[in-house]
Amino acid sequence: MSYNDDGSTQYAPDDQLDEFDDGYDDQGRYERLPRPPRRGSPLVVTLVALFAVIGILVAGTLVWATRQMNPSGAPGDKVASVEIPPGANFTRVAEILESEGVITSARVMGWYAKFNDVPGVEAGRYVDFRKNSSMSEAVDVLTEGPVPAQEKVVTIIPGMWLDDSLLAINKVFPQYSIEQLQLTLVGPEIAAKYHTDPAASWEGYLLPETYRFAEDATPVQILQKLVNQFDSTLDELGYDNAQARTGRSATDLVTIASMVERETGDPPEERPKMARVIFNRLDTDMTLGIDATILYGLKRRGNEGGLTKTELETPGPYNSRKNLGLPPTAISLPSEESLRAAINPTEGPWTYYVLETIGPRAHFFTDSVKEFNAAKARCQDNGFC
Repeated sequence: MSYNDDGSTQYAPDDQLDEFDDGYDDQGRYERLPRPPRRGSPLVVTLVALFAVIGILVAGTLVWATRQMNPSGAPGDKVASVEIPPGANFTRVAEILESEGVITSARVMGWYAKFNDVPGVEAGRYVDFRKNSSMSEAVDVLTEGPVPAQEKVVTIIPGMWLDDSLLAINKVFPQYSIEQLQLTLVGPEIAAKYHTDPAASWEGYLLPETYRFAEDATPVQILQKLVNQFDSTLDELGYDNAQARTGRSATDLVTIASMVERETGDPPEERPKMARVIFNRLDTDMTLGIDATILYGLKRRGNEGGLTKTELETPGPYNSRKNLGLPPTAISLPSEESLRAAINPTEGPWTYYVLETIGPRAHFFTDSVKEFNAAKARCQDNGFC
């Protein structure tokens, strides 16, 4: 309430009353003064801030746990064998899987098992695990149980050389020497649809996979099973019509797939792009320039260090920096994914690729010499090349 100049009373509107305090002006007239602004209780402010921090931490933890349960990217290569010892509880099982690279966190795997009522794990040997698997994929393998004791299991890893695959068989069947397996493979008892020249190398013509055999399996039974799997896979991919689909024979595509297998990075979309680079270079009479072929010709593994200048300049049929066209044989055993990429290359103009990251391993693709040189400089600066 206040007074007008004529002495009559003046009232403030009701909706303004809570914004004023009573008081008198300098002339002693009564007026309503603005109240000081209200401030929140220090305790309330602290609690709100604390809950906000807790919310952020919880959200971050959930995101992290989700990434551990379902890691980005496709599952990696098969793990040859994982042994679960008798009496191992699930915590120990998870630790074993983490150490083998099947999962990324044993702790999260333990939480996942509790929330999903995962049953106990049977002791024994497991051969179907893949690196970088999701928790659900790992549990599916555990649920299927271990390999029966009476079975023999051979795992062929993608990118292996043929000699390495025969060594893998020899380790499981030590009664059969590598020489005996080699002689069996080139002998008349092995029937193949796509390996048509008896004098040609068998490099590239066994499919990397996990195979189960009876304890008394013979060399012919073992090798014929691998060849049959390779042939049926190529049939499914359309290799019986390779020339019409790509302008290249099935033999050429197997060789291309073997180079893709050795050169590709982790993203699955790289394989068909890598295959396209090879096609584009072949079509423009460029040398392939794939170091994996040189390593194969020198019988050197890629993990033995980079190629020296002398090695790069060493003449030979597998030196794809000096020779035009495809090498005389495949240079590894390609996976089904690489075989698919070779017959279904992605459409694109790329003629160059350079390693761009190593976690995950991924390449930069381009058809520009300028972009290629810049990417190569980055690769060298980062220590990748």
